[in-house]
Amino acid sequence: GEELTYNNAKHTLIRDDDVLVKYPAGSDVSLDNAEVIWDNVLVKVVEVDPMENSDGGSSILIAATVKKSTTSSIGEVVKVGPGKFAFNGELMEMDVAPGDFVKFRDFAAQEVQINGEEYAVVRMNDLLAKF
Repeated sequence: GEELTYNNAKHTLIRDDDVLVKYPAGSDVSLDNAEVIWDNVLVKVVEVDPMENSDGGSSILIAATVKKSTTSSIGEVVKVGPGKFAFNGELMEMDVAPGDFVKFRDFAAQEVQINGEEYAVVRMNDLLAKF
């Protein structure tokens, strides 16, 4: 962001898209107080082993270099923002709710840490599946 001085205090201008989660003034930084904004979804990422096959069906082998360089893009929805406004001014509601499991685009998540736990913030349009 761009720094500026206003009323003899330094401030930084940032885009509203850069704000992922907010906390009420005076509250502690915890999962309970986290408020996801716009069409963002807070996801607790689940580590999935691509080599695991629990149902005994067919599977594929993935090169070890690919396996090491990727992070999981599957997780459980923890919090959901209110949605995004359409061009006509109406709020488009979210299609997921806390407790849903989702698959999102690789590299689409912004990683955040809350109470020492790793979470991912993903935009609604980057969600590929809900299950």
